[in-house]
Amino acid sequence: MINTILLVDDELNVLRSLKRLFVRSGFDVETASSAADALEYLSTNRVAVIVTDFRMPVMDGAEFLLEVKQKWPTTVNLVLSGYADFKSVVELLNQGVAFRFLEKPWSDDDLLTNIHQALVEFSKYHFQKTRDQILLGSVSPLIEVTDKGVIGRYNGYAKKVIHNIEQLQGRNVSELSATLKTDVIDAFFAEESPTLFLNYFDVSATGEEKEIIIERYLSDKFAHLLKLSFGGACPKNELRFKKSSLMAEHEFCELVTSFELNSRPCTVVYLGVLQFSLLNNLLNHHEIYSLIHDIVNAIEGALTDEIKLCHFNMDRFVLLIPRIMNDTQLLIYMEKIIKKFNELLCLTRATTDLNLYGVYGFVPEDGISGKELINQMRLNMGHQIVKQHRTITRFDPDLVADYKKEFELSRMLLTAISEEQLTLRFQPKIDLSSQKVAGAEVLVRWYEPKKYGWVSPAQFIPIAECDGQIIELGRWVIEKSCEALSRWMKEGIESCPLAINVSGRQLKEDKGFVDFVLECVKKHHLLSSQLHFELTETYLVEDIAGCQQQLSELRSHGFEILIDDFGVGYSSLAYLSKLAVDALKLDKVLITDLDSSIGMQSLVRNIIRMAHELKLKVIAEGVETPFQCSKLKTLGCDYVQGFYFSVPLEEDDFCAFIQSTNKIITI
Repeated sequence: MINTILLVDDELNVLRSLKRLFVRSGFDVETASSAADALEYLSTNRVAVIVTDFRMPVMDGAEFLLEVKQKWPTTVNLVLSGYADFKSVVELLNQGVAFRFLEKPWSDDDLLTNIHQALVEFSKYHFQKTRDQILLGSVSPLIEVTDKGVIGRYNGYAKKVIHNIEQLQGRNVSELSATLKTDVIDAFFAEESPTLFLNYFDVSATGEEKEIIIERYLSDKFAHLLKLSFGGACPKNELRFKKSSLMAEHEFCELVTSFELNSRPCTVVYLGVLQFSLLNNLLNHHEIYSLIHDIVNAIEGALTDEIKLCHFNMDRFVLLIPRIMNDTQLLIYMEKIIKKFNELLCLTRATTDLNLYGVYGFVPEDGISGKELINQMRLNMGHQIVKQHRTITRFDPDLVADYKKEFELSRMLLTAISEEQLTLRFQPKIDLSSQKVAGAEVLVRWYEPKKYGWVSPAQFIPIAECDGQIIELGRWVIEKSCEALSRWMKEGIESCPLAINVSGRQLKEDKGFVDFVLECVKKHHLLSSQLHFELTETYLVEDIAGCQQQLSELRSHGFEILIDDFGVGYSSLAYLSKLAVDALKLDKVLITDLDSSIGMQSLVRNIIRMAHELKLKVIAEGVETPFQCSKLKTLGCDYVQGFYFSVPLEEDDFCAFIQSTNKIITI
C-alpha cells in the first residue's frame, strides 16, 4: 500500500526540517515548494498523506486542498500553519477536506502521532474502497463482518444463500448456528482456519436447516469479506432410522482423530448422492425426508459392522473404514457397497434412479488431520459436482490447493494496481501490404513479488472477470496505454494505434466507460484513431442488442472495434453485418494448421473474402512460421501478429523495435 507523504510549503527551511524528521522516522517523503508543483507531482504519482502550509503565494492551502479532494479523494490532508490561520481552516475541516490542523511551531512527537493517525485513516479509505468494489462487482455471495464477527453489509448474491440476511445485520456470525463452538469461530477470525462449516436454519417457506460453508475471501485491519456457499441441507430431528449405528459429526471427527493420534491407519470416504439436488427441488418437504430415510437405511444396510457411518447432511455421508487398502482394492470394495446400496434402495424406491459418488482419503497417509481432511473432501466434492464426475475418486490435495490459490490471487489482485505490480507489454502488428509495423496489441502482465512471481494472464484475467476487479484493471490498462502514446509523441517516436482488450463485463457494468475513455484521450492530447478496442466473439454474440448500442457509441467517437478470437466461438459471419465493428481477428487455432491442412487454408480464404465483402479488415494472430505468414499474405489477410515477428515487448523494447524495423520487414 502507498505510504508516501507529500510536504508542501513555500519555505525551504521548513521543508528541510520536516523531511529530515519524517525520513528519520522511516517514512517515504516527497516535497513541493508550491501548490502548483504539488499538483504536477500528484498528476503522475499517488501519495497517502499531504502536509501543507496554508498561506502560500498564487494558490493558497484552501484552493490546493479543494482541488486535491476533487481529484484524489482518498488522500488524507493535514494543514500545518500558524494559529492565526485556524479560523480559515475550520471550514475545510468541517467539509472533510482537511483531516487535522497542526500549529506551527510544531512538536515532533505530536506531529508524528498525527501522521500515524492519518496513515490509519488512509488505510481505512483504501480498504473500504477495495471492499466496496468487491461487494459491487463480485458474483460470489459475500458478507462483510468486523474483526469481531459482527455482520455488516452484504451483496445481492448473499441473500440467495441466507434469505433473512438483512435481519442479521449487527449480529454475530456465531448466531447463525447454535452448534458452532467459540474456539472454532476464534480460530477462523484469527486466520488459523480458512473455512467455517455451520448449520443454519432457513426461515424460508421450507424451513430447512442448511449447511453453509463460509470462506475467508478478504481480510484487512478493519473488516473481513466472507464468501458463502451451500454445503447441502441438514437432516431434521424427526428422522428415525432402523439402526442406531449413525454417529454424530463431533463423535465421528473425534474417532478419526483418535486413529491419527494412535498411528492407526484408516480410510475415510465422503459420499454424495447424484440427482439428489434435482429431487430436492421437485419433491415437497415430507417426500424429501422420506427419501432421505430410505437412503440412510440403504447405506446402513450395505455396510459391514466394522464401518462407522456419519450422516453429515441431507445427501452427504462419511464412512470410516478401520484399515487402509490400495486404490484398486478400495474401489472394488466400494463397488460392492454401491451395488448393495442400489439393491436395498430398489426395495422401497424401485422407480428412483439414485447413484452414489464420492472422494476417499487415507489417515495418516494424506498428512492432513482428520477434521481438516473431511473439510477438504467437501471442497473436492464440489469440484466433482462441477465436473459431473460420477465415480469414487482419490482425494486430490492439488485441487484444494488450486482452489485456495485462486482465492488468494483474487485478494492479491485487489492491491496489484496500487502496489505497481502490473506492467504492459506490446506485441507488434504487421501490415502485410506495406510490410511495416501498423500497431500493437496491449497485454497486461502481473508480477506478484511475495509468493507467486509471474502470474499467467490465463489465470488472473478470469479471476478478475468473476470477482469484479476487471473494471479497475481495464481502466488502468486504458490509462497506461494513453500515457505511453503521449510519451512516445513527446519523445518524437513514430507511434501507431494500440489495440486494448475490453471485457464484456466492462461494457455492461462500467457505466462511465465511454466517458472515461474520452477523458483519457483528451487528457493526453490523443486522437481517437490511436486506440482500438478488442472484444471476444462469444461476448458479442451472447448480447448483440446490448453490444450494438455501446459499440456504436464508441465508433461514433472514432474508435475502431475489433472482434477478437474469431473462429473459436460461434464463428458465424451472419451477425457481422449487424454489429458496428471494423475488423476481425482470426484466432490462433485457425492459423496453426495452415502448414498442413488444405481444408484449413480454404476455410481461412473464405473467411477473409467474406469479411472483405463486409468492409472488414482481417488480422491473424498466433503467426509463428514463415509459411504461415506467406500463406496468409497470399490468402488476402491484411495484418498479422505473432512470435514469428516478435514476442510481447516491454515499452522500451517495443519503441526500439518500431524504430529499427519500420523501414521494411522481410516477409
